[in-house]
Amino acid sequence: MKIKVLVSGFGFMGQTHARSLRSLPDTELAGIVDPCDPAERLATVRGNRATESITLEELKGIPLFRSMDEALSAVRADAAVIALPTKLHHGAVIRCLEAKLHVFVEKPLAVSLRECDAMVRAAEENRRLLAVGYVVRFSKEYQFLKETISSGRLGRLKYLNFSRITGIPAWGNWKDPEFIRTSGGPLFDLVSHDIDFARFSLGEPEKTESAAGLGGSQFDMISSILRYRDLSVMVGGGFVTPSSYPFERTFSAYFEKGTLVSPVSGRITEYRQEGVEEHNFLPDNPYLTEMACFIRAVRSGSCAQICTGRDAADTIRCCTQIAQEISYPLPASL
Repeated sequence: MKIKVLVSGFGFMGQTHARSLRSLPDTELAGIVDPCDPAERLATVRGNRATESITLEELKGIPLFRSMDEALSAVRADAAVIALPTKLHHGAVIRCLEAKLHVFVEKPLAVSLRECDAMVRAAEENRRLLAVGYVVRFSKEYQFLKETISSGRLGRLKYLNFSRITGIPAWGNWKDPEFIRTSGGPLFDLVSHDIDFARFSLGEPEKTESAAGLGGSQFDMISSILRYRDLSVMVGGGFVTPSSYPFERTFSAYFEKGTLVSPVSGRITEYRQEGVEEHNFLPDNPYLTEMACFIRAVRSGSCAQICTGRDAADTIRCCTQIAQEISYPLPASL
């Protein structure tokens, strides 16, 4: 039996997830929920990196709904993908959970811890899955890094450095301080990817030491050290000018017996005493892998392969701790 999925929000990530759903066997894109025409969205919306987006031709025959209430009245769906602006996650997620749909929501789950906890409770009370889109967990090169850490094949990890930078987004209203505040800005929207991956790979840090960069503006660059008992993890990044500055992410992992360096997506250079080895992980579509894991979880009821709402809420707790250290602007209600 096909799993029927509604996609709410047809911006950059909504389009990406719609394309993934169309690619998965025994899965049906049951409708798009967006107040705007899909053709307009496809023509005008751009993200900070290239992904496999859906085409207008592929949308033929897919119902369009102006609201989730309209969609739920017309479609007997099994699940929903929420790809709305962060400030709208809470209401949309709880609406779908209470309608007995499993939910996949884009990161960050929310900026408010109160909203995060409310969504987690709603999932538990309605006995539905709540998955959050921390896609880095599903990238092959990051999975290779995690496996190297857990296996110990290069010895103990001594130091880990993550960086994630992009131009100020040309989509959305990212020059408006209030929009940044409600979206979580670069800390919650961008750098939280690496904070989440550090937690995923190493557990909860004992403490954090954080600073704002680029002239002291909390809206620009963030730098934080996650302190573990015998390890330090540096995470940093943010938005720079101009918007045309390309998305870039890097990591360097220093072990007792070698070093892993990933300067670009899909590639790792491994340095050992015996020599240098290149690892190529392309082609890789972590968004498709992530969505496939969510659909499998819907079928099986197992959360083993997804980032759960509870886990994502703990990433937001860590981000909030960092935010408080640097007086990062947050919504009044936490």
